[in-house]
Amino acid sequence: MQALFVMGFTSMAGQILLMREFLVVSYGNELTLGLTLAGWLFWVSAGSVLTGKLISKKEFNSKGLFAFINLALAFILPLSVVAVRYSRRLFATSYGEITGITPMAAGAFFLLIPACLSLGALFSLGCALYRTGAGSVKGIGYVYALEACGAASGGLVTSFLFIKIIDALTIMMFLGLLNLVVALFMLRDRGALRLIPALLVPLFLYGILSGESSRLDNLILEGQWAGHGLVASENSIYGNTAVTRRDGLYSVYTNGLHSFSDPDRMNAELAAHIPLLEHPSPDKVLLIGASPAILEEALKHPVREIDYVELDPKLIDMVSRHLPGGRILRDERIDLITGLDGRRYILFTEKSYDVVALNLAGPCTAQLNRFYTTGFFLRVKEVLRDGGVVSFNLPSNPNYMSEEQLSLYLTLKATLGSVFKYVVITPGERNFFIASDISGYITLEADALAGRLKDRGIRAPFMEGYFLPSELSEERIASFRKRLSDVEGIRVLKNSDFKPIAYYYDMILWSSHFTRGMARIFNYVKPFHIYAAVALLCLGLLLPAFSGPVAKRFPGWHILACVGTTGFAEMTFQIVILLAFQIIYGYVYYKLGIIMTSYMAGLILGSLYVNKRLDKIRDGVGLFKKTQVYVFIYPLILPFVFSVFGGSENETLLAFGSAVVFPALPFIAGAIGGFQFPLANSIYLVSAGAKPAYSGGLTYALDLFGAFVGACVVTAFLIPLAGLVGTCLIAASLNLTGLVLIMIIGKR
Repeated sequence: MQALFVMGFTSMAGQILLMREFLVVSYGNELTLGLTLAGWLFWVSAGSVLTGKLISKKEFNSKGLFAFINLALAFILPLSVVAVRYSRRLFATSYGEITGITPMAAGAFFLLIPACLSLGALFSLGCALYRTGAGSVKGIGYVYALEACGAASGGLVTSFLFIKIIDALTIMMFLGLLNLVVALFMLRDRGALRLIPALLVPLFLYGILSGESSRLDNLILEGQWAGHGLVASENSIYGNTAVTRRDGLYSVYTNGLHSFSDPDRMNAELAAHIPLLEHPSPDKVLLIGASPAILEEALKHPVREIDYVELDPKLIDMVSRHLPGGRILRDERIDLITGLDGRRYILFTEKSYDVVALNLAGPCTAQLNRFYTTGFFLRVKEVLRDGGVVSFNLPSNPNYMSEEQLSLYLTLKATLGSVFKYVVITPGERNFFIASDISGYITLEADALAGRLKDRGIRAPFMEGYFLPSELSEERIASFRKRLSDVEGIRVLKNSDFKPIAYYYDMILWSSHFTRGMARIFNYVKPFHIYAAVALLCLGLLLPAFSGPVAKRFPGWHILACVGTTGFAEMTFQIVILLAFQIIYGYVYYKLGIIMTSYMAGLILGSLYVNKRLDKIRDGVGLFKKTQVYVFIYPLILPFVFSVFGGSENETLLAFGSAVVFPALPFIAGAIGGFQFPLANSIYLVSAGAKPAYSGGLTYALDLFGAFVGACVVTAFLIPLAGLVGTCLIAASLNLTGLVLIMIIGKR
């Protein structure tokens, strides 16, 4: 019993830690969440079903194999952290460089194989080892519940304690220690074999208590950043911040994504002066994201106050301690606002500004996409004074614009233009999008901007000597505008919070830098293809129901089909809730473990509740049918919940949503899934006449495989193209198909 609890504890804690590590090496892209979950579920299901088949056909020492796998996990888990951190080297990508989807998927899929195969095997072995007086069906349900109980505990401890005070490698060493204790217990009567875990337990314990594991973690970090000159790397509840120094240039990285360098005068001049020169007399300025050099340049203008918003206080602390230019943060004209996401600050502030300037990466993640939507720009418009200006900028090629980049730019221009009357975009190595509701001042004329620099007495060597005469030449502006006007064959859509099409276009753009094949796939897939594929899948699930031979040859297949569609739906629910939280609040890195743990807690209660009553349930199929109704209805409720909190400007309501509603949503989903799984096992075990280990392994594998498919397609295609609402409707339609399937078969 304790061994099954440890199995679940290890699985959830390890999953949370590795997902956070993957987020850091994948520049915080939430696509990594889906890919990591997909790889995790695929290999756990593979380990489960393969082991189930193995031990159902042969006389096998299940107890000895269980102990051996626990012994192996003690080493696999810490090595998995090392493998993830060094995965950029494996796929020849550098820190600060946005990772392509192919290496991102390959890393998430293949680096998890050892840990996930082991954990999947443990589940099937647990089904074989666990026995109760009520029989094997109940045994499978209790294994499921005990694993879920351990997983919930692991998620809570990891989220609220471990990640706040202990480094990742030490946590993995602790998980390894737990598995060694289990191995020692399982081998207690095996003579010399028990000496192996008996010797390793004190060794692991010494490494943790002496701090050697923490020192090793630091050495691995230094090796991870080899060639970059790592100065410091620290985690907070919001993410990882790293500072490097090379040839006198300091660089700051947030979750592996380059935020800014210092000193970097050229980019600092552009980021500060372009938006501020577009306003006749900027007095109050809001900067969302900035570097010390940008702040220094902005203060050259006759501004009275600059509000600088940065979500993570750790970043400000590290800039102040490690960057020479960090002293500018002490200037009395700068008001630092930390611990609050820039979007939420815009939502609640009562201040008004002449200029709002964003210095962020493009919409390459769901978190960043929130700053490029109609909802955000509408709120920015409300905090701008008359004649106010908003600006953001993206890196570019000054002489060429690909079709992928054009799609992204036209989407952002259309989104900005739907809120503001006047929009201009500068050509060059950085394209500045500048918008206002007042005509006659925002301009791309080099002479006019140079005149404003001179009138304000500002010395900006790069602006005068490089940018203005060259980048804003009449020929370059004309060529750039012509390219933007050539929109044949490109569907221009507006970017919104819950249908992040700019995020999708940005993904296509970056995929094109690595492999044209992936870019072609993303370019080809349209919303119509998504809905057509879902319709065909639903039809494919229904057709065999009208074939008698299929039902005879594969008894209980309709139950297995529903297990698969429920697995798809349950994973969809988790991803949709995580991304909705990210869109509304902007700090899912912190809530990741809490939301996933809440799901497992619901899974525990649902599975335990029905498992205790299996002997008393007379109409299992009827109860299964009712559960399928809940799986169908649940995704129809989610869009309403998201709209309530996504459109709210009430701080109390939003706080209630963060603390109560969003953790409760996965709990409900988990309870439904947990309730259904033991029922599915009970029905399939009887109808198919399968052995318990095989039945448990197969249903568990199908549940995880459905979730694997959901994890793959939801983040990559469904949410960007169909939006959160469309994704929820797709999940509902698949489970409605499962419900119809049960009703058809049940009448026979």
